[in-house]
Formats: sequence, C-alpha cells, structure tokens
Amino acid sequence: MKKSFYIMASVFCLIDLLFSVSCNDTKTYEELKSEEKVVIRRIIASKDIEVLSEFPASGVFGENQFVQLESGIYLNIVDSGNGVRATAGTTTVLVRTRGEIYDADTPYHFNTFANTAYPFEFLYGMAYYVVNEHAQSGDYYYLAFGMGLESILQYVGDSSVVKLIVPGYSEISQQPAGSTYQSANTNQYYPIYYDKVRYLFY
Repeated sequence: MKKSFYIMASVFCLIDLLFSVSCNDTKTYEELKSEEKVVIRRIIASKDIEVLSEFPASGVFGENQFVQLESGIYLNIVDSGNGVRATAGTTTVLVRTRGEIYDADTPYHFNTFANTAYPFEFLYGMAYYVVNEHAQSGDYYYLAFGMGLESILQYVGDSSVVKLIVPGYSEISQQPAGSTYQSANTNQYYPIYYDKVRYLFY
C-alpha cells in the first residue's frame, strides 16, 4: 500500500514539475510587447521615421512623420481624402494595402494593389465581424486585415491614403487591432508596416 502511495505521489510530482516548466515557457503579455517593440524600433530606424509626440494641429504630416495613436498604431496621413466621411452601418469601404509583415528576419511582402488581388471590403462599424469570418481562412484577410484599418477612418475619408505601423499588441475596444495572423501565435507578436493603404467608399 505504501509503495503504491509513493508511486502515485512521485507521478503527481512529475506532472506538477512538467506543468511548471511548460508554464514558464509561455511569455507574459509584457514580454511579448517588449520583444515586438524592439522589432518596431528597427522598422522605424530602417524607414527613417520620425515619431511625433502629438497629432499635428494642421492635420498635415511630413513624408516620414508618424504619430502613435492611443490604440498603439502608428499613423501617417498621406492624403486625407475628398472630405466625405464614413457613416457607421451605411458606408461600404474598400481597402487596398501594401506592406511587410515582420514575422522573421526577412519580412513577408504583400500587395493587394496587384491586379490579381481583391481589395478588403467591410461595412463601416462591422470590421470586427469580417475579421472573425476570415479567422481560419489563411487568405489576405487573415494575414493583413484587422480592426485597426477601420479605426483609421475617424481621421480620414473617402479616397484617402495613409501609411501605418500596426503592432500585434494594438487594441481597439479591447479587441486585437491587427490581423488574426499577428496575434494567433501566443509566443510572439508580428508588427505590420503598411507603406500604402487606400480607402474608397461606395
């Protein structure tokens, strides 16, 4: 009886030890953010980006001037558009993007301006549902579409063009602002640099 007890106790100790080791391998949220911020600093340096301390009062950005928004997203407005603003639940938005996903030493390039690629499409205010629809698809939506792209429409309108850095840790209303791909890996965040994002309404 005693022998069985010691065997069972040993098994439970071993399980507890293995569980503790596996838990220690999981990075904390702050560790994930810190590691991604190192990558973002490299992006900022390589693109010669100037990060402004506040949104320009005139609304006009220099070519490489970005401001970091409350969501964590970095924004540069190239063209604010034609003055028409999106209306929640009414305006259908088409978005074309081009940029780089930094999930390795060599970034992955994507381009939905190419003739073979369809634009991202969503009803303004409903991007969250579009993200969920494509959560397991593995297509361009999965890779590069997120709520952060929708959130920028509070600053620009129809026919606008922006540049963005969207961190994997960025959030909109406590939901991931980046693509599903950026936050799907629980052991690493992947920032995306969008060197061109164009919004068209219809």
